[in-house]
Amino acid sequence: MDIQRIWAVRAGNQPEIDQVFLELGQLAMSFPQVNDASLLPASRDALKEAFARAPHGAKPESIPAQAGQLFRFIHEMRIGDRVIYPRKSDRSLRWGEITGPYLYLGDVSGDHAHRRSVRWLARAGRDSFSQGALYELGSILTLFEVKSYAAEFIAKFEGGGEQAPVPDASLADDTEQSVVRDIVETTKDFISKRLKSQFKGYQLEPFVAELFRAMGYRANTTRKSKDDGVDVIAHRDELGIEPPILKIQVKSGDGPIGSDVVKTFYAVVHERDVGIFITVGGYTVAAAEFARTRGNLKLINGIVFVDLIQKYYDRLDINFRKQIPLRRILVPDVALDDD
Repeated sequence: MDIQRIWAVRAGNQPEIDQVFLELGQLAMSFPQVNDASLLPASRDALKEAFARAPHGAKPESIPAQAGQLFRFIHEMRIGDRVIYPRKSDRSLRWGEITGPYLYLGDVSGDHAHRRSVRWLARAGRDSFSQGALYELGSILTLFEVKSYAAEFIAKFEGGGEQAPVPDASLADDTEQSVVRDIVETTKDFISKRLKSQFKGYQLEPFVAELFRAMGYRANTTRKSKDDGVDVIAHRDELGIEPPILKIQVKSGDGPIGSDVVKTFYAVVHERDVGIFITVGGYTVAAAEFARTRGNLKLINGIVFVDLIQKYYDRLDINFRKQIPLRRILVPDVALDDD
């Protein structure tokens, strides 16, 4: 059977939209910023302009993705194309055929006014499919085209009961690694951006002190005293007299820290102290080389800084966690290949 394209469309968590999908036989998309899109020129640019003109519209950075999805729904989705609806309420996948052109039902359907009629052909549980196929359906987009595992879905839903082909194991492993890697990298990016937006300048110093307290140190900022380049003092003992005393300098800028800045800081680090320089950015080669020759000097760049925040996040004070809000989730336990 010649199937041109396979689409996946989400309905979200609203029961009334699920009813539109299954009982009315209509795919419904919510883009309230745009009215009847069939009246616009058939181009992505026209849709982008419509989103941009809308009062209380989408954020500028999200407009290309939203306009692209609506464009595909109207102009690229064809009658006869297949569609997958991942239904959250019963963890099933519905398989359907597009049966009609784009419709705008703004007078009767509220926000979900952009419609396409669909005839549902089959249903299958999610457990019937490979992990790779399920990962492909895990896109954050409301509408997207299914490509990598299209053959598996066709074999399952339209193969006359034939067994869907088993994907190559290495491909499934690669897919799992890709998904986990994306989650890890997205989380690191989020933390890094929050550091740069929520803890600018001197605001980063109390956060670093709190991080060292979470690591088991007694730490305080030195803002109220002459610090000579030292922003945070940390130590293990109650009185702060047993070596080593950690002298910490903090920089919130994301530009590379040069060797001159590091050397100036190290000048106030005594022999029995440990100097720690923390930045959300990085260091020049000369700065790194200088630190390598000093046994009591440690440079922490933005990558290591984020790793420490993730490791000790649960021990941070709630007020700091609110500024970098994270939630613990379970992800596949797969080993990531070192790049």
